[in-house]
Formats: sequence, C-alpha cells, structure tokens
Amino acid sequence: MYRIVKVLNNNVAIVRDASNQQAVIMGAGITFQKKKGDLIGEDSVERTFTLRNKESQNNFSTLLKDIPLDFITTSYEIIERAITNYHYPVQEYIYVTLTDHIYLSYQNLNKGTYENTALPNMKADYSTELSIGKDALVLIKENLGVAFPEEEVGRIALHFINAKGTSAVVTTDVRIEKKMILLVQSELSASGIRRTDKNKNYYDRLMIHLNYFLERIMNESNETEPFSLNFEDTLKKDYPRAYQIGNRIYELIESHLGKSLNENERIYFTIHVQRLL
Repeated sequence: MYRIVKVLNNNVAIVRDASNQQAVIMGAGITFQKKKGDLIGEDSVERTFTLRNKESQNNFSTLLKDIPLDFITTSYEIIERAITNYHYPVQEYIYVTLTDHIYLSYQNLNKGTYENTALPNMKADYSTELSIGKDALVLIKENLGVAFPEEEVGRIALHFINAKGTSAVVTTDVRIEKKMILLVQSELSASGIRRTDKNKNYYDRLMIHLNYFLERIMNESNETEPFSLNFEDTLKKDYPRAYQIGNRIYELIESHLGKSLNENERIYFTIHVQRLL
C-alpha cells in the first residue's frame, strides 16, 4: 500500500511506501476523490519510481500538474529502455527535463510554432545517444500517435549526453544559486533577452538547466565527457551571437564560483540562447 503525500492530478501522486520511502506513482484515475493521507493499493499503480534529489522532486511535481499521464509514462519508458538496452547511466533529473522537452515539442508542433535549431553532425561521436533518440521517436509515435521531426533525434540525444552519469544525494547553497541565476538573467537582459509571453517556455527551460547545472558544480559532480571540438566549432560558426552570449554566461559563472567548468556547458548555453534570439 502507498500513503498519499500529495495529489498532483487524477493520475499521479507523491506517496510513501511501506518502507517510508518517497516515490511518484502513476495510474489512470488512481487519485480520483482521494486526498493526502489516503491509501492506494499496489494493484492500481501502473508506474512507480523514486527521485532522491529534493530539487528533482520539486521540479517534477510542478511539471506533472500540467503534463498528461501518457507523456510522462512515455518519457519514463524512453529513459528505462536507454538504461536497459544501452546500459546508459543517467542522472535522475533527466526524468524532469526530457518529459518537459517532449511535451513542449508536442505543443509547439500542434500550434505550428515548432522551431528547428539545426545541430552539428553527431554521428561520429554520439552514436549511442543518437540510437536512443531514434528509439525515442518510435516510442513517441507508438504511444502518443505523433510523428516528431527527425531533428528531435539529436535534441533528445543531447538530453542524454547532458544527463549521463549517476545520481547522488546533493546539497546546495540556495543563496549562491539564487545569486547566480540573477546574474545570468541580468546578462541575458543586457543582451536584449527578457522573459516574455512568447519566449517564456524556452526561457524557463534555460533556468531549469541552469539550476541543475549549479547543483552539479557545487557538489563537484561535473564529470560529463566533453563534446568533440567539431561540435563546438560548428555551433560557433552557425550561431555566432548565441555563442557569444552563451560564452559570457559560461565565463560569468566560472568567475563567480571560482571553479573550472565542463566545456559542454558552453554548448548547452549556446543552444538554449539560440532559441531565445
């Protein structure tokens, strides 16, 4: 049996299991007319998983309120297949970022606002991640009935590249995080980029990425393998303004934290910024 900690919607709840461990459970209508403290039987639960990181729990809870169950379970299945079929280790925040990405892409396709930010050729260096991305598009078509553009293979692959590694229980200095986020927002504003109704989804995604990035840096877990130089050179050539802004953000964080950052972050910042230009 599971005891409800928080009802997120009719299909999803945060619960505690028999061992008093917190988990997220999913199932069609499992929380209908239920409230905090009520019990849910295991036989009605379709999916269950745990998030040890408090920040991941909070962000995932926020996302789940607005994202339909089938998108959540599809994202979960993509990640679990990557772990099982490709023996690909992931940090748990990918459950947040990938779910968010898939639903946002779906919304943009439906509204006709999908934007294709071309990515450099990744075949030589990231064949495993691209295979995961291709499998993901098949699952999305099967589960959601939506044919995502081929460009999404690379975008999904990037999520796995960024989240490669193992999760750890982390501690963060909230004051430092808030200060760095304000500094980045100030840098974006100085470059003419502000949060608007039109760009708020992409702007918020950058803030989520920044939040997880700061967690990794402050807990000395910034061990992602670097992108190939060709990848960075191509982005620098194709998106010079986004690269300049992304590089300034990279150097700003490095300077204020006094830590050497993973070169990958310069690329991720560039991609996020390009979507805002």
